[in-house]
Amino acid sequence: MPWTANPPCMLAFFSGAQVSYALGRPLESVVKQLFYEKSVSSFPKLLEEVDLLDLDSGIRTFGDYGGKKRQFVFVTRSPHDSYTLMVYGKKARASTGGPVPGSRMLVREFQRKEDLEEFMRTLLSKPVRAFVY
Repeated sequence: MPWTANPPCMLAFFSGAQVSYALGRPLESVVKQLFYEKSVSSFPKLLEEVDLLDLDSGIRTFGDYGGKKRQFVFVTRSPHDSYTLMVYGKKARASTGGPVPGSRMLVREFQRKEDLEEFMRTLLSKPVRAFVY
């Protein structure tokens, strides 16, 4: 009887091959291909995306908070059917100088979408630039 590889063996083989292939390319190009982000450029479209959020998705956008412009704002859906909004400060990435999230500045939970919408209207930078992940 010929030898046949079992599924875990094949998984280990192919995942190892995929990793070795990926290591030959710059890490940033690999990461960009692994995650899909949808771009949103208006507040009404952003609210439509809030309606579609599930536990595995979120929204990354920018807001003016604490006297600082264009801080990172994240909106997620919570397990108990509410929304969580978090504001993180902006800091420069050491390698490229590009902006990355820094320290957490604010966390607020909203039971109703209408309350989240009202808060976001005052917080978000204009024009709206958001990404759904």
